[in-house]
Amino acid sequence: MKLLVSVRDVDEALAAASAGADFIDLKEPRAGALGALPPATIRAVVAALRRRHPGRPVSATVGDFAPHEVDAVLERVDLTAACGVDYVKVGVAPGAHALLARLALRREAIVPVFITDAGVDAALISAACEGPFPALMLDTADKLQGSLLERLDDAPLRRFVEQVRRHGKLSGLAGALRAADLPRLQALAPDFAGFRSAVCDGARTGALDAARVERLAAALTWPANEAAPA
Repeated sequence: MKLLVSVRDVDEALAAASAGADFIDLKEPRAGALGALPPATIRAVVAALRRRHPGRPVSATVGDFAPHEVDAVLERVDLTAACGVDYVKVGVAPGAHALLARLALRREAIVPVFITDAGVDAALISAACEGPFPALMLDTADKLQGSLLERLDDAPLRRFVEQVRRHGKLSGLAGALRAADLPRLQALAPDFAGFRSAVCDGARTGALDAARVERLAAALTWPANEAAPA
């Protein structure tokens, strides 16, 4: 299981990469669950990572939109992809089949992020598995109501991971995840897990703590059936 860490600027991105994050994800947590950063910031982070950590995959979110705002989402996809990221992450609410269908027609490497606050939309995920997307994620919108693992049982999470893997795509889990969630995450075995809350000094809107990233990265390399060293 790989470690994805969400960052908001160049300093956080370089600190997370140096501390062992496998994927660097660009977002502004103060602007919502999938809050978007300004294009200039995205470009600056991408340039810095290409210089200092070449080959490190970089994703960026497009922001939080209502399900019917399809044209606005696609405009933001264009804007974000033009900044040079490897993947563009787009939130997909339950029932948003029209948005998913339009995303499937794009040439960019788009990662649908399925919002699970109201449960997992199995039909939507099945449709996405048949699409051109390189990876699929589950996430939550309301970060104050507990982590993804507190709000969903293992069964739907395991079905998601296995279904996505059968279709040859990467599976990701995120949503206010904490270090204490690592044993369950390792048992579920997604391809990557996304963290922001667990690597910040305080709330997810606070500053990233590189030492916490380093501890998470080390813990992820430890066998799932053994306790990681303190």
